[in-house]
Amino acid sequence: MNKLNLFVTGILLALMTVSVSAEKLHLTFDHFYDGQATVEAVHALNKAYPNLTTLQSLGQSEEGRDIWQLTINNPKTGQDTDKPGVYVDGAIHGNEIQATEVCLYLAWYLLDSYGSNEVITELIDSRAFYIIPVVNVDNRWHFFTDAGGYNSGRTGMVPYDDDRDGLLDEDDSEDIDGDGQVLRMRIKDPYGNWKDHPDDPRVMVRVKDGEQGQWTRLGSEGIDNDGDGQINEDGPGYLDMNRNWGFKWQPPYVQSGSGDYPMSGKVTRAISSFILTKPNICFNFAFHNSGGLIVRGPGSKLAGMYPPQDVKVYDFLGHEGEKILPGYEYIIGGLSMYTTHGDFDEWMYSNLGIFGFVGELFMSEKERYRRSKDKMEESDEEWFDGTPAIEKHKFDDNVNQGRMFSDWKEFDHPTLGKIEIGGWNTFTTRIPPLFMLPEMVHRNASLVIFTSQQAPEIDLELIDITDIGDGLKRVRVRAHNKNAIPSLSAQAVRKEIYRRDLFEISGGSIEVLSGAIVNDLHMDRVSPKRNRPELIFSSVPAFGTREIQWIVKGSGSAIISYSAVKAKDTKLSIDL
Repeated sequence: MNKLNLFVTGILLALMTVSVSAEKLHLTFDHFYDGQATVEAVHALNKAYPNLTTLQSLGQSEEGRDIWQLTINNPKTGQDTDKPGVYVDGAIHGNEIQATEVCLYLAWYLLDSYGSNEVITELIDSRAFYIIPVVNVDNRWHFFTDAGGYNSGRTGMVPYDDDRDGLLDEDDSEDIDGDGQVLRMRIKDPYGNWKDHPDDPRVMVRVKDGEQGQWTRLGSEGIDNDGDGQINEDGPGYLDMNRNWGFKWQPPYVQSGSGDYPMSGKVTRAISSFILTKPNICFNFAFHNSGGLIVRGPGSKLAGMYPPQDVKVYDFLGHEGEKILPGYEYIIGGLSMYTTHGDFDEWMYSNLGIFGFVGELFMSEKERYRRSKDKMEESDEEWFDGTPAIEKHKFDDNVNQGRMFSDWKEFDHPTLGKIEIGGWNTFTTRIPPLFMLPEMVHRNASLVIFTSQQAPEIDLELIDITDIGDGLKRVRVRAHNKNAIPSLSAQAVRKEIYRRDLFEISGGSIEVLSGAIVNDLHMDRVSPKRNRPELIFSSVPAFGTREIQWIVKGSGSAIISYSAVKAKDTKLSIDL
């Protein structure tokens, strides 16, 4: 099936499966939502659940498309910014399309389950979700509508002179054989570095020293549009939206795709402006592909090491994530992948003190054709994220019925002469076969849900009221956080990014003489506050407590209140 047919099929499926009934909105996830279908889906969610959602455009992209943001919150239980917030987005790289499906599924699943599932109902009542299904609204749109390959459309649509010839975006790849997608080119060459695999001529293997070559690989389909002797060297863009954020940003000669300056892209500016209006966000997920990874920072040595308190939070959530997503690996991006500068998750954590994961969706090693007990043998052939090409072909032939690969065919190239065009189709390699999509989106949405359950929840309890003589009483309270995410990250505390949590005692007939943080409850070790003792600023750690004490004079009723930026406020009434 060519790309045009896939696109038309997707439109028809979307029209059939996005329907609002009197009671439920039905979204299905046996297909990919193209650009228009995604817009229709978020509007349908908002229309079907007006009491739980708000939908807004954060602005327009370089090509004038809206950046849609959906908030899920129950206003009957409080404003969204009065609750812990969880931010989720997808497809900051336009060709990483299934990230959008995870976001749409998460939104639909939460809303569809509200009122019928106790866990989800409690979650929506006590949390706020901020979801942007598509960050790179331009190139994800083009991925469905234009001829391209599985690596096409990664960047933002900001013109750039990649080959430094004074022209912008003048030499892109092209569908020169007219089959609706951009595949790979090769040419017969006895001195080339590649030859046919002896068991499958669709696969090429590297020649060894002294062996006769058979093929030279020419890259993606295309011609030399600008006559400079190179092919496809100056395509649309190159602004990598995940290298354009304002933390340790580096210029393009250091970090490819970083843009002219931090936040130079319209989309990155619009999203950053939105996030700054939601200080209650305590965790974020940015979904990408591929590799089957749960990634945290730092992305480079420039970022420095994370505080150990925050590392414990990451480790707990990451290791639980490995259980929710069997086969996925929790890693540190800058150590286990590659160095990055100016990326979104680092901006969120290092500048705003917000925990977060990058979800690298889909493990192509699941496209395997072997028994569980069989071991893969090393070979010189091409590999695709852990799967040898010949095994990937067997998977395609016998599990996916040949949908994934276009056989090599001769083509008369206008300048190169007789070549062959073929290779892995557009909706493959970085993208799962459709039969794998439902489980992938549900498991990744489940990790978001689990993490959201770990947002800070603070309970206040009275420890004791002790008469210490001369009409004075010592009041001690405990704030308990039963969850894995602290009320403020250690990074936020260290950089003083937010106002710390506020503990306050008040009452019309009491005088507060002193206030302190209790460091050791049993040994009576405290850190007193000099001024305004009725107000104590602190934070509550993950799975931990914070004890506060006051020395007061007077009697009657009093109120102890706790207010926080990233946790819900609470109060405790006491009788003195």
